[in-house]
Amino acid sequence: MSQRIVGRILPYQRRNNRVEVPAINVSFGGQRYQTVDWGLGGFRIDAFHGKLRKDEEFVLDGIGPADEDELMPIHIVCRAVRRNREEFSATFTELSSDAYEKIEALMLHRKKVLEKLKTR
Repeated sequence: MSQRIVGRILPYQRRNNRVEVPAINVSFGGQRYQTVDWGLGGFRIDAFHGKLRKDEEFVLDGIGPADEDELMPIHIVCRAVRRNREEFSATFTELSSDAYEKIEALMLHRKKVLEKLKTR
């Protein structure tokens, strides 16, 4: 896979594949956002109005399925990678085993596992 940038084709450079479905909600900086795509390496949103800039670190404090109101508490240190108008991409810089379990359960649509993780 490759990506096209201003008349050139560059090789696909993402280490971790991202998924579009199911969309998830994430929260940081007191706001909640729905992802456009996400994976074990990070996420992208397209309606970001915050003040974070490229290379700034922040903490993701909630995550959950887009179709649910309640988010699971989580602590993931992230770094802003790209900011283009309202589009915002971030990478996970520290992923604990608990955070990994929650993200994996979301990726695999594992409802029973998610319910168990919510009670921890």
